[in-house]
Amino acid sequence: MLSEYYQAATRAAALADKDWFGIVKLTGTERVPWLQGMLTNDVEKLPSGSGCYAAHLTPQGKIVAHMQVLVDDDAVWLCLEGAVVPKLLAAFDKLLIMEDVQMFDVSEEYSILAIIGPKAAAALESWIDEPLTIAGKYAHRKIDDSRIVVSDLGYDVWVPRGRADKVLRFLAQSGATPIDHGTWDVLRTEAGIPVYGVDIDETTMMPEIGEAGISYEKGCYIGQEVVAKVKYIGHVNRRFVGLTLSGGELPKLKSPIRKAGREVGYLTTTLFSPGLNKPIALGFVTRTAYGSGSEVEVVSNEKALPAVIVDLPFRL
Repeated sequence: MLSEYYQAATRAAALADKDWFGIVKLTGTERVPWLQGMLTNDVEKLPSGSGCYAAHLTPQGKIVAHMQVLVDDDAVWLCLEGAVVPKLLAAFDKLLIMEDVQMFDVSEEYSILAIIGPKAAAALESWIDEPLTIAGKYAHRKIDDSRIVVSDLGYDVWVPRGRADKVLRFLAQSGATPIDHGTWDVLRTEAGIPVYGVDIDETTMMPEIGEAGISYEKGCYIGQEVVAKVKYIGHVNRRFVGLTLSGGELPKLKSPIRKAGREVGYLTTTLFSPGLNKPIALGFVTRTAYGSGSEVEVVSNEKALPAVIVDLPFRL
């Protein structure tokens, strides 16, 4: 079924229930300036209906949570892995003193449906019966009691849980093929999107996975000093990369990566890519070993599997 699902997601429209994601809602008159001091990206410059990718860090620059930030006239919404929501709220609660900010875990109120593929917009337009009129990553608009978001892979639809099954059926009847979590995982891996608790955790520094969620022009935020030093004075010691593997064998998770007989990293995600017709992986390699096109070995089941380091996203 993976091949059928993958074809739908890359050539037509696919539909996934992202029940492993959660949503936090922030209200209060000081929500934006307070959040500006909590996150790596510039929230204050975002107009209503737009968003960004950002992270909340420890003072040492390590990732507590990474998320999509969506700004409305009356609220800010954070979308992230559901398992991380309690940790983020606990961290935020310790940092909230006298500010007029209220935080709510609204994960149980909404289902998040991912619509992926070249025909995804057409499927959504048949549902809302009008043009989408949103463009640009993390742009979003409210449709009655639901919300459509331009996501990393296509679109996300936030719909009240009581209406989710009805919306799923409508979109399926409009040509979107329901796919499983495994297919979504293939698509996000090919796109080079890390998952918290799988690829990254609180030992990961934000610059190690790139600069997409970092503003170097905004004011102070927790962990900023460390992030700025990495950019302007030092460097990261490791980088988040993709790897393509020769042959058909899939290595185990956490398999070590070696170069010239020396261990230089490890794998965090491994799977077969239908787009490349070969096994691929995500992982970390040391700064000295990094180089797009560099040949390395992945050691799994006492075998040395030839691999090549590539920049993300994978080129299909």
